[in-house]
Amino acid sequence: MKNHLSHAVFFFFPALIFAGAAPLQAQFRRGQDQSELIRYIQGRDADPSCGVCLKAAQKYFDDKKEQELAAKTAGMALIPAGRYYSGSPRTIGDPDERPAAEIQLDAFYIEQTEVTLKDYMEFVQATKSNHPEWNIPNGKFNIKTGKDAYYRRLKILISTCKTCPVFGVSWKNADAYCRWKKRRLPTEAEWEAAARAGAKEAYSFGDLPVGAGAYAWIEDNSKGIPHPVGQKKPNNYGMHDMHGNVWEWVSDVYDKTYYAKRQNKNPTGPPSGSEHVIRGGSWAGDADATRCANRVGSKSVNDDIGFRCAISQRDLARQR
Repeated sequence: MKNHLSHAVFFFFPALIFAGAAPLQAQFRRGQDQSELIRYIQGRDADPSCGVCLKAAQKYFDDKKEQELAAKTAGMALIPAGRYYSGSPRTIGDPDERPAAEIQLDAFYIEQTEVTLKDYMEFVQATKSNHPEWNIPNGKFNIKTGKDAYYRRLKILISTCKTCPVFGVSWKNADAYCRWKKRRLPTEAEWEAAARAGAKEAYSFGDLPVGAGAYAWIEDNSKGIPHPVGQKKPNNYGMHDMHGNVWEWVSDVYDKTYYAKRQNKNPTGPPSGSEHVIRGGSWAGDADATRCANRVGSKSVNDDIGFRCAISQRDLARQR
């Protein structure tokens, strides 16, 4: 408790001085005098009334920190530090998911839903850049003026479904958005830990895809379009749409042999490569693609790739 009280006194003491009489103000103007007074307040000979004031000050600062943290992490889940299963056994999945291992991760926060069209377009408006492929001025995929009709069938959805996940964004777009939000893309290991929510099975809800429709928008139930985020059941960490809806960019470069050489604590992926990893499957694919360990490399911009952001607990503390 001593360190906490020192912190409270450090911030609270100037208010005591400047709210008091002028002689007291002059007497304790110097830093060494302030330190002496702090030592007195914390000492055994201090008047008992000092403790009441310090407890009130400490509560004030603790409450303020909690409020600031809640505001900065609204809509995010805290994934505690620990060991998390990553990858697939030989009987499941693809060679690039092996060998499976337990990975040590530091605590981090991750958004509970995919970034929406509304939130992303606010970023575009603020920066006047990083347009989705379907909105690039004079671009060939522009849904209003472009020659290529790739996104045009989703024109009404784009204009009306503001809570649908953004799509048609490059990895650089996604990275720029997260940085704008003072966050970052999750690492591949972090993404899988959040998707599994403590499970070792192929899906957060078990080893078989039976019942996937309750957790995921996939080709069987999506009717060929993405859907508003957060409509399907969350996993045990409160994460929505980790299975399906849109694929999600993560920070790692893709290497099909990476799992054989990755570090076992906070892995961040290969140093270089031509593709980045996408995770989670989408509305356009089958349930198998939504397995927690399934990993795909991409450098394309598509109508079924989006993202969500994360931030480490340590980096968040540095912002405060």
